[in-house]
Amino acid sequence: MAHNTNRPIHPARMSLAEVEATWRVDGETPLPECTYDPELHTGPRLTIETTEERAAREAVAREVCAICPALLFCELYALETRPTSGIWAGRTPAEVAEHAAELEDLEVA
Repeated sequence: MAHNTNRPIHPARMSLAEVEATWRVDGETPLPECTYDPELHTGPRLTIETTEERAAREAVAREVCAICPALLFCELYALETRPTSGIWAGRTPAEVAEHAAELEDLEVA
C-alpha cells in the first residue's frame, strides 16, 4: 500500500513491514499497542462518531498508550511529524503541538 510521504501514518494504519521499518530499535520491534485495535486510535473508517463516542474512544486509547512498549518512540515520532489525526502517545494532534511548543519554550529558556 503506497502512502503519501508528506503526511504521517498512524502505526495502526501501517502494514507490519512499515511498523517494523519505522519502530525497529536495536534489532527489536516493540509493536505499538495501536496495531492490535487500529480504530481505537484512529477512529472508525465507515461510521461517524458522536462527540461522546469519540471522547470515550480517545479516553480508552490514552489508557492503552500509557502501557505501550513503543510510547517513547511514538511520542518522538509525533513530535517530529506533527500528526493531523489519531491518538499519538496518548495525545491528540492538538496536544502533540502544545507539548512541542512547551518543549521549544524550555529549550529557549
